[in-house]
Formats: sequence, structure tokens, C-alpha cells
Amino acid sequence: MLPVPTREIACSRCGAINRIVAYGVTKLPHCGKCRSALPEALGKRLLRQAYTMRYFITIAVGLGLLATLKPSVLIDWIPDGSTTKISAPSAACTSYPQPSSGLYASYDQSARVSPLIIRTSPGGSYFIKLEDAVTAKTIMTFYLRGGETFEQEVPEGSFVLKYATGEIWCGEKGLFGPTTSTNQTDRIFKFTEARGYTVELISRKDGNLRTKLIDRSQF
Repeated sequence: MLPVPTREIACSRCGAINRIVAYGVTKLPHCGKCRSALPEALGKRLLRQAYTMRYFITIAVGLGLLATLKPSVLIDWIPDGSTTKISAPSAACTSYPQPSSGLYASYDQSARVSPLIIRTSPGGSYFIKLEDAVTAKTIMTFYLRGGETFEQEVPEGSFVLKYATGEIWCGEKGLFGPTTSTNQTDRIFKFTEARGYTVELISRKDGNLRTKLIDRSQF
């Protein structure tokens, strides 16, 4: 085996002679007596500093290449020092006057013989739709403010109850804007002259009426 080449370096602090192998860029030799850093050539010092900052140098080189090949990316990324003005969000919809509570519209001329009572939870407003379970035709619609109770006679038939909730009324098409929550009860209500329903759109632990979120296109 060939002997490992070494060199003798005098410590500039205590004068002790240290026998070390060739200098490397990853580790600076120290005096075995006083633990002071041993003197090194300027070239070695520069190489060690470059090795220590190798990650920053890599990033700088990468940015330089990016600026050369596609300068628009950096121009868009570097701030120009100007103050950015954040504008208030635009109105979600054209606000309409809030309708009166109660019957909003009727699309069926059949005799109204069966009672429907609807109770709502406080907060927000409700646009409620009574829809034929077979044809999906809208029979009647109602508008209620949160916390109100409403009673209305409805025609005989099998109906599905859907409702939309929100804060700002944007009309029958816009409902309550982009924040509208649209829901549907999970049962079919079979109204007869002798049978009506009381529907509570209020979340209860012991409630017996389940509802589900539906896509707005299904409302």
C-alpha cells in the first residue's frame, strides 16, 4: 500500500507542528494542541466558501439561466415596488327586494285541500319548492325568513320538497347568489284531503326527516 502523503503545518497561534494529509474543501484542519484553525492558501479558502454556499450558487445559476431563456417569468415574479390595491369583491349578484313571507308562486290550479306547515331555523332565508314526485313539475314555491313558521293549503298529490338557503335574495333564478345552499328532503310527501304534513327544516338530534345537499342544477 502506498503511503498517504502528508505535510507539516505550523500553527500560527501556538507554534505546534501538525502533520496532516492534503487539505480538503469539506473540512478545515485544526491544530492538535490548541484546536485553532490551521493556516491555508487563499485558493483553498475560496473553494471551501464556495462549497459551503453551493446551494445558493446553484439557485443563482438556475435563475440566471431562467432569466436568459425566459425573462418574462422573472419580470412577473420580481415586485416592482408599487403598492398593490386590493379592490373590494364585486357583488355576488344583483340584489332584489326581499319578498314577503308566504306563498311566492303557484303553478297548479288544482284545489288546495291539504294543510302544509313549514317551520324554519333562525338565520338566513329560505326559498322552498314543492315539486311533483313523478313529473318533477314545480307545484308551488314559498319564501320564508329564518325562524318563521308558515301554513298553506296545497293540492292533493305526491310531492318532493326542495329548499335553498342564503342571505341576499337574488331573484328566483339567482336564488341567494353563489353561496346558495340547495337541499332536498329524502322522502315523498303524499298529501290528501285528510292528510297534511308539518315539516321542520331545523336540525335536531332526534329528528325523523333527513335532508341532503343537491347540486344547484337539480333544484
